[in-house]
Amino acid sequence: ETKLSKLCAVVANSGSANACTGGEGLVVARGMQAACAAELGIAPEQVGVASTGLIGTVPPWDRVEQGIAAAATSLQTAGGADFLASIMTTDRFPKACALEVETVDGVIRVGGCAKGAGMIAPAMATMLCFITTDAAVSPGVIRSLLRRVVGRTFNRVSVDGQMSTNDCVFLLAGGGSRVFLSPAGAAQLGAALHCLLLRLALMMVADGEGATKVVRLRVRGAASDEEARMVARAVADSSLVKTAMYGCDPNWGRVLSAAGAVLPGRALPNVYLEIGGVRVANNSRGVKLTTQATSLLKEVMAQREVDMLLHLGAGRSHEEVYFSDLGHEYVAINSEYST
Repeated sequence: ETKLSKLCAVVANSGSANACTGGEGLVVARGMQAACAAELGIAPEQVGVASTGLIGTVPPWDRVEQGIAAAATSLQTAGGADFLASIMTTDRFPKACALEVETVDGVIRVGGCAKGAGMIAPAMATMLCFITTDAAVSPGVIRSLLRRVVGRTFNRVSVDGQMSTNDCVFLLAGGGSRVFLSPAGAAQLGAALHCLLLRLALMMVADGEGATKVVRLRVRGAASDEEARMVARAVADSSLVKTAMYGCDPNWGRVLSAAGAVLPGRALPNVYLEIGGVRVANNSRGVKLTTQATSLLKEVMAQREVDMLLHLGAGRSHEEVYFSDLGHEYVAINSEYST
């Protein structure tokens, strides 16, 4: 029961998602909110609550209560690293970024941190993100900027195509800079937020459970924006495409198959696919590569970052997504997550 327009603090726990826990879990969530508010001397409705971990488990209240008290006494301006470590679950490394922005109204700062490595897509899932800025800006403007930027960053990545019960993004604007943003300044803040959140989103893809590659997929030539989005998501979420990327296999047929599966009844004779600038399919058929092109493609597929362009030849709409590959470690992590 948080009043978003009055949000001043967020309390988070790791290890238990506190989802699918019924009334008992709700009692703990409210307790976390109240305990944090008491420690900080603010109203409970000014505190947001976030949880991450195993679904169906209730956070042990005695440990949570003690943890909130300990965290409150340890608050410091240099405490970011401790906070980052505390929210990690299957993450291999912490994810944080900060920017200083020269707006038309003055200099402001924006910082953020996130956790997430698995169950990522199609809507932020299993991701917690906390952003702060010292800009002076209204809750309505902040909410509008955040919604737009999240749609173009966190909602454009995929690790395994699986959603979760727990995902949230918090943005707190404290106004400490005393820089009151005009519409032009707010637009510059929005651009900075896009850079910041995209950076965090790509860090999550790179940290995908067992991931060895980050793939950028650009879909061009779609008949509509919705068609571009559907094709991009289908390819990015395809287990067959992901495992091919893991094995450094430029299997263009899997990409075209994933795209065609979401466009039933459509004929797309002019499709072409490029991987790392090498055209591997043209007019919906494989390309016979030269020795030089084959060697270049092999080098491209061995990289940590791979660029893929899929042109549908049906219109002018486009979409862009980022996804990770899928390998043995992902199976190992998720086959024994609760045991």
